[in-house]
Amino acid sequence: MRSNTTTTTTATKAASRQSRGDSVNAVTLIGRLVAAPAPRETASGKHVTTARVAVQAGSHPDFFDIVLWGQMADFATRYLTKGRLVYVAGRLSSRQWQATDGSTRRTVEIVANRLQALSKSAPAVPAA
Repeated sequence: MRSNTTTTTTATKAASRQSRGDSVNAVTLIGRLVAAPAPRETASGKHVTTARVAVQAGSHPDFFDIVLWGQMADFATRYLTKGRLVYVAGRLSSRQWQATDGSTRRTVEIVANRLQALSKSAPAVPAA
């Protein structure tokens, strides 16, 4: 009888874990680049580029840090400039590090798996 109880308990725990549902980590943005993408190279030679995108949400913009790897990083560095309208799809990623002053810093970024330029160039700035 004891083994039957153990089986039931194990099955209940497994069902409990499954009932939490699948997770989704997906982000889609359309916004303008705040600055030209900043290219870097990792110690292992991989290309990585960071960009900041502004998305107008109501009366004030929201700003998001985007991380691009490989060919997307090269494309962004070569063809995208400040003010370009872009489509970004990816996932949220958080990381933390130790700052030079000893404090722990944390950031949340969007790691892109798709990037597309939506405008041919940055919008013209009206003359003052």
